[in-house]
Amino acid sequence: MKVYNAPVELSAHGVGHDDVIGVARFDALVSIGASARAAMEHTAAVIDGLVHHDVPVYGVTTGFGSLASVV
Repeated sequence: MKVYNAPVELSAHGVGHDDVIGVARFDALVSIGASARAAMEHTAAVIDGLVHHDVPVYGVTTGFGSLASVV
């Protein structure tokens, strides 16, 4: 098993099993890498674009489940 004396860096490609164990069991520090930040910024821009259109988008501009038709 990996030794956790350095932060676990989140990336756009996720983390490995050992990283999850390190955070959950050994309190490894977590940092957000540049690729993860770029992926989140891209996703935020996509969502922002969807919000500004008149077409309803399930769970974004509407509720979930029984509230799916509520904008």
